[in-house]
Order: sequence, then C-alpha cells, then structure tokens
Amino acid sequence: MLKRLLGKASPILGHRSDWLGLCQLCRQPCDEQALLCHWCLQTLHQPLCRCRLCAAPLPEHIKAEEQICGRCQRRPPPWQRLQVIGDYLPPYPTLIPRLKYAGQILLAPPLAHMLADHLDLAQPPEVILPVPLHWWRQWRRGFNQAEELASTLGKITAIPCDNRLIQRTKATPQQTSLSAGQRRRNLRGAFQIAPHAYRHVALLDDVVTTGATAGRLTRLLHESGVERVEVWALCRTLRHIKPG
Repeated sequence: MLKRLLGKASPILGHRSDWLGLCQLCRQPCDEQALLCHWCLQTLHQPLCRCRLCAAPLPEHIKAEEQICGRCQRRPPPWQRLQVIGDYLPPYPTLIPRLKYAGQILLAPPLAHMLADHLDLAQPPEVILPVPLHWWRQWRRGFNQAEELASTLGKITAIPCDNRLIQRTKATPQQTSLSAGQRRRNLRGAFQIAPHAYRHVALLDDVVTTGATAGRLTRLLHESGVERVEVWALCRTLRHIKPG
C-alpha cells in the first residue's frame, strides 16, 4: 500500500534517492535508506570472528568455543562477553563523534541496527542497561547516546531497556585524554546500582576504549547479584582492553 502511494506521488516527490538525502559519509545520494548509502553501510560491517572477551579480531578458522585470545586466557576481563560491530577505525571516528557531540541522534537507529546484526543472541540477556551520563552532562548534551542506541536495539531484539538501574552520581572529568589507570581512578564512587532481580544483563555503550567504565560497572553489577554481564558496544579501540 505504502509503495503504491509513493509510486503515485513520485512525480511530486521526485526519485526516491532525492528525498532520502545525502549520505553522511560520502555525500552521495542515499539509495536504500536515509543517512547512509548502501556502499558506506558495507564498509561499516567488519569480520565476525572475534575474541569473546575483548573482541580482538581472530583468524577465521578458530572454532566458536575456542574464541578467546591468549591475553584474555591469561588475564580475563570481569565481564563474560564483549560484542561489538568492529574496531574503531574509519569511518567510525567520523560517525560516532557526530552522534555524541554534534547532536546527530538520527545516526543512532542505523548504528543500532548494525550492532543488532552482529550480536549473538543464542542466550539473550534479560535487560539492556545503557551506560549513564551524569545528569548535568546529559542536560548540557540534551541526550545520552547510549540510551538512544538502547531504545532502537530494544525494539529490534525485543529485550527491554532499563535506564534507571544504574545512576551516575558523581560528575567526573571527561575520560577522552586519560590513561587506563587514570580512568579507573576517575570512576571510583561514580555509579550506584538500584535494587533489582536481574541475573543476566547487557551493558551498552558506544565505544569500549580501555574497558575502565565497563569493568567498574561489571563489578558493581556482580556485587548486586548479577551472574552474567555482557558488554555491547558499537566499537572497540585497537589498544588491548585492560581487565584491571
């Protein structure tokens, strides 16, 4: 029905690519959906064979039950699974800052759809928990990018989101320029977990860099009674995640 209506309206609206707008990356007309063209969407997808704990790329021949890199076997992180689309390589350093700092929240749905395509949901979590911002930072920014991603991801996966379980009670400095140790010290006393009955959760953020935020929240969630914590993110950085 919608296709027939759009077909009749095409003399007024023009070609479909005209009203889908330009791709946010290559600035060419979008051909299948708004914001990102088909070719740029293909460049955003990365190989699926990754370490189950740090998401570092692994050779394709490794069996699924053996997908843990040597470093994580020696010193595993506190969470039980890390799932991402891929590494923080171009064009992600263009797209994700636009979402976070330029207020382009319309980028959240297509990025969430791509993450959903890369998730292994054989044992789905009970709930998605977006990493919170301090209320002051969220007020200044106008939104929390993790909540925007979680909203779409919850609809795709039919997994509920809980935006209130984790509260950021301490306004910490931006972590962008901090080392792994500085990030861990920066996060002491920054979060509180409300009472709950969850046993398997997915912690959602945009990028996992050193793992300091995810690690701190994982420990707090384990202390609150959660047995299994998965960390979901759009990307991981190329530096190896520190489990400490």
